[in-house]
Amino acid sequence: MAKRILSSLAVAAVFLSASPASAGYREAAYVTTLYSDATYTTVVGHIYPSCGLHYVQYHLEGTYSFYGTDEFVGYCTENGWEPL
Repeated sequence: MAKRILSSLAVAAVFLSASPASAGYREAAYVTTLYSDATYTTVVGHIYPSCGLHYVQYHLEGTYSFYGTDEFVGYCTENGWEPL
């Protein structure tokens, strides 16, 4: 019985180590600068990233606008923030 349990654990370990979920989490994060109009001269707000367990969450500071530029600032990983 103990031999069967050990062999089952060995097979499970092989499948778990080969699964994509164990490969690690890494997602690009961006800061968006928002402008008042298409001239892109007056900044009215920013959208900043924050790392969750397996996601990037963004929050707005200021006013939202359809005119914006994105800047890549780093990665959210399973171990937290990974800057450039």
